[in-house]
Amino acid sequence: MPICATCPRVLLVLVLLGTGIVGCQTETPPDSYVARVGTNYLTEADLTRMLTSMGPVRDSSGARQQAIDQWVTRTLLYREAERLNLGSNEAVQRRLRRQRRSVLVSALRTRFEEETDTRPTAGEVRTYFERHKEKLRLQEPYVRVQCLTLSDRTTARTVRRELRRPPAPPDTAWARLVAEYATDTTQARRLSQQFLPRSQLGQQLPPALTSRIEDLQEGETTPVVQANGRYHVLRLDRRMPEGTPPELNWIEPKIRRRLRIRARKQIQATEVQRLRNRAQADGVLELP
Repeated sequence: MPICATCPRVLLVLVLLGTGIVGCQTETPPDSYVARVGTNYLTEADLTRMLTSMGPVRDSSGARQQAIDQWVTRTLLYREAERLNLGSNEAVQRRLRRQRRSVLVSALRTRFEEETDTRPTAGEVRTYFERHKEKLRLQEPYVRVQCLTLSDRTTARTVRRELRRPPAPPDTAWARLVAEYATDTTQARRLSQQFLPRSQLGQQLPPALTSRIEDLQEGETTPVVQANGRYHVLRLDRRMPEGTPPELNWIEPKIRRRLRIRARKQIQATEVQRLRNRAQADGVLELP
């Protein structure tokens, strides 16, 4: 049967061939590995890179199993593509050449960035903030919360009573609660010191907590919520409505990302112009 390079199955294999994610392929097994398909081995280092590329996850054990299953699937498909000799198909070879070019261009852009420090200084961040303050008004509500994660329900109820005592707990009382009860003191302190956009709280808190924040007034506390095998209590400290002029520390990470992106674009534009000039000087560039 002739091979159709545009059928879904072959297109899927093309993508897999281009990714290079087949783990360590060797006749001699590594000292330790997580999974094996033939002579392909998934090492702990490979798995760590895969998990890192997935970004923050709430269920680390579930994400680990998902990554392993994906690796097994990719590797099985890769082996089948090799058995069918799909790499000899002309359309497949064209696709692989395009992917190789894309990977190399991406690697060169990464090198440009690595060779130049694109991290903005504190002064650059401040200057950008002052120049664009009006345009940086909050585009959604920002909140600051105090949240404690506890190992048992009884302790969680005790903490909730403490949080609900009028007046609102001052910083010293909150620091005592964190030191005495929190299962992760660093996370609890960091979260309580930040103003975060409402849309990003899901990256920090279980959905069962974030879904309750809209119903809270400043100073109010959620009931004890059980999630991920722990007990959580959250108090809404402050809420800043959409349109509020921000403080610098609320949006500094966003400004730093913008400045880094701008710096990267400038670096790439400079390097591309340099390459164009050199190509024209060498007589290898012709333009209409």
